[in-house]
Amino acid sequence: MEDKRPSSEEILAKIKQLEKGDGTGKLKIFLGYAAGVGKTYAMLNTAHQDQKLGIDVVVGYVEPHARPETTALLNGLEIIPTKKITYKGKTFEELDIDAVLERNPTLVLIDELAHTNVPSMRHLKRFGDVEELLAKGIDVYTTVNIQHIESLHDLVEEITGIQVRERIPDYLIDNAAQIRLVDVEPEDLIQRLREGKIYQSEQAEKAMEHFFQKSNLVALREIALRRTADTIYYKQSLENVSLSNNTQVEEHLLVGISSSPTNAKVIRTTARLAQALHGKFTALYVQKSTNKEDEANSERLKLHIKLTEQLGGHVVTVQEEDVAVALANYARISGVTKLVIGKTSTKAQWWRPNSKISDRLSSYVPNLPMYIVPDRENESLRFQGIVPQLKFAWMDLLKMVIIFGIASAIGMIFFTSGVSEANIITIYILGVLVLAMWSTGWVISVISSLVAVLIFNFLFTEPRFSFEAYHWDYPMTFLIMFISGLITSSLTRKVKKQAVEAVRKSYRMEVLFETNRKLQHARSLEEIISEGMTQIVKLVEKPAVFFDMTNQLIKNKMFFKTHVMTAAENNANEALFDNVNERGVVAWVANNKQAAGVTTDTFPEANAYYIPIIYGMNVEGVVGIMLTRESPLPSFERHILDAIINEFSFALDKYYLQKTNEEVVREAELEQMRATFLRSISHDLRTPLTSISGNSDILLLSGEQIDDTQKNQLYHDINSNSKWLLQMVENLLAVSRLDGGELSIEMQPELVEDILQEALSHVMHNENTHRIHCHVESELLFAMMDARLIIQVIINIVNNALTYTPAGSEISVIAQEVGDHVQIRILDNGPGISDSLKARLFEPFTTGKIYRSDSRRGLGLGLSLCQAIVKVHESELTVEDNVPTGAIFSFTLKKGDVQVND
Repeated sequence: MEDKRPSSEEILAKIKQLEKGDGTGKLKIFLGYAAGVGKTYAMLNTAHQDQKLGIDVVVGYVEPHARPETTALLNGLEIIPTKKITYKGKTFEELDIDAVLERNPTLVLIDELAHTNVPSMRHLKRFGDVEELLAKGIDVYTTVNIQHIESLHDLVEEITGIQVRERIPDYLIDNAAQIRLVDVEPEDLIQRLREGKIYQSEQAEKAMEHFFQKSNLVALREIALRRTADTIYYKQSLENVSLSNNTQVEEHLLVGISSSPTNAKVIRTTARLAQALHGKFTALYVQKSTNKEDEANSERLKLHIKLTEQLGGHVVTVQEEDVAVALANYARISGVTKLVIGKTSTKAQWWRPNSKISDRLSSYVPNLPMYIVPDRENESLRFQGIVPQLKFAWMDLLKMVIIFGIASAIGMIFFTSGVSEANIITIYILGVLVLAMWSTGWVISVISSLVAVLIFNFLFTEPRFSFEAYHWDYPMTFLIMFISGLITSSLTRKVKKQAVEAVRKSYRMEVLFETNRKLQHARSLEEIISEGMTQIVKLVEKPAVFFDMTNQLIKNKMFFKTHVMTAAENNANEALFDNVNERGVVAWVANNKQAAGVTTDTFPEANAYYIPIIYGMNVEGVVGIMLTRESPLPSFERHILDAIINEFSFALDKYYLQKTNEEVVREAELEQMRATFLRSISHDLRTPLTSISGNSDILLLSGEQIDDTQKNQLYHDINSNSKWLLQMVENLLAVSRLDGGELSIEMQPELVEDILQEALSHVMHNENTHRIHCHVESELLFAMMDARLIIQVIINIVNNALTYTPAGSEISVIAQEVGDHVQIRILDNGPGISDSLKARLFEPFTTGKIYRSDSRRGLGLGLSLCQAIVKVHESELTVEDNVPTGAIFSFTLKKGDVQVND
């Protein structure tokens, strides 16, 4: 007999699969300090061991090596064919991520984590492919060298003199499930290189002259050992409670971020220091209102912000003219424990006293530890931001003529009145101030200061009406007047720009607060989407689109235009979203729950920036914003956008949660109705069935022993109870058809008198106890109806009157023509219906006090069913008091016409 029990290897494989827990794949990195240490060999060897344990292993991509030992290890492993891509006339082989996802193995091997993909692929870097596979629950083994870690870039460059261009963010190393350091002695590595086991002979000789020097390899090996040990110790401290409790207060490092070419080195140094201290770091960008970044500086600033975020830092933007003051103030209020700045070789000039930021920071925050990073690369001294502002507008010239014309007129009046020249000077300085506030260019401020001096000299100094000056103190007066005007105008323009920036920031914050307020008041899904997208468009001032997603498929698309663009521009932007490529990006964002598109490393060639709106574990929508690579969102606006997206998600969470709660409440009400129905029907069915069964037993067993009068009475009881049961079953079936939407309506003109007579013929009544009357005011009165349903309505209402009125009561059924409608009323002269009962009379399972001793208790479905049927006929069943006593039920039907053919 064959043994079906699983082997120990299969059990171990299942345990490994269960270790995934949250469904996210685990990353194992084989880390080396240089090429040739055996990373790929170790990865393939470990894969063979895992395969023997029953784990499903495939090879996604392995760099083709001229090393027989490594190539031999590929035998026995399933290899996913690479994807061949032609780019600029060359053919490249890349990882086929779609094929790996379709194969869906437990473990995939991917060599060279820091590799840069061909631009036509959806991820710029291979680590983007790895992250997508991990998100899908696939484990990944990969290889990387220590020099490819982003925070170590500058340190490696200083040691080897080689700039490594392919780098990975540090969080990949820090978040890896396992790190295996593949180590070999530098002498053995050099020997491998000489034997041609790493590179070809010519390439090996060049490598030994540059990178593969023993001193370089020793230093890189030390860095790799320290980085690995530090990462492992930090993970253990997080898992070990005793180690975590012994740690001190979390370190918080602050670094300035700028567009300087060497700022990246300062940021990486801060990241390494934060990683070594197991703390966090913040990069502060000080935005000045006086200077504008040119294109090159702006691009570098974007790269530095992106670098900070990749290294795990937080970017903060503040508005301040003095960088040292901004750093010191933020350090005081944010609990910064250490400050990192870069030291440049710029020397202090006589016109810039105390220009070193380090000296000024030492005076502002003397108790804060400060780390100064040596900086050999520096920009040449240039007047940044001045050239773009050297513009002249002719309208400003006209404004200057008007202002100085008025100032000169006022000055002439003061001069003839005997006012001193010192007071007249202030008039022209005031004119310069007003022009600085009114004009648009910086050049006009300089020109206006000079023109003010010339006009004052021409009109008010001796000799007058000439540009000559005889008095010896006039040149000093002119100089002071020019400098005063220039300083005043410069300060005014600076305040003006600061006010504009303050208003802009205030507007952004107001958009955020307004978003919160509007989304809180939104009730429907359409209103939430409309308000949220409108606020996003207001913030970014770009057109946007909302993709309504269902099961990762686009269900609907809503485009939101901007007010600053023309209709033609908005239509052109809307058309950019309507293509297969953009919809593919949207589907990927919904499937992977990650942002993608322009300004990201995923689908960077897309026409827009796409953000998922996540509810629970599902993506309910995707927001697309028409950004460009040339004009991405600034850091501050991007943070506001993230906050709005969060508010958007919270509003959707609230809506869907409320909808779920309503469904739960409705289910509870239905469950209560079912319980009430079962309690009611258990009694109401048992009573007539018991009577029928008992009467039939008497007839069967007694036979000739009972007379004809008793037999007729038994027959009458059986017939009455049977009809009552039949009516109950009809009501139950009608209610079920109405709830299920299966009730078909056949509207046609019917003679009202025939309908009433038909209904009354089915009414179960005892003519000795109640008197029933029927009256139709017009003999040929037709109404549009479904005859079967209206007959059931009249039967239920009349039966209800028979049940709830005492013996001897009168019941009248009256039909009369009222305009274009036919009104049908059922009246009784019983005790009537209380006001409290009227409010819930047409709800299911509502019953009143029964006056007939022989009456059966009803389910309380009759009037509820009547109301539903009457509403289907576009009317409403109403109840009112009858005078002097009793109740009146009434409803209307549309009058019908009958075509008579001659």
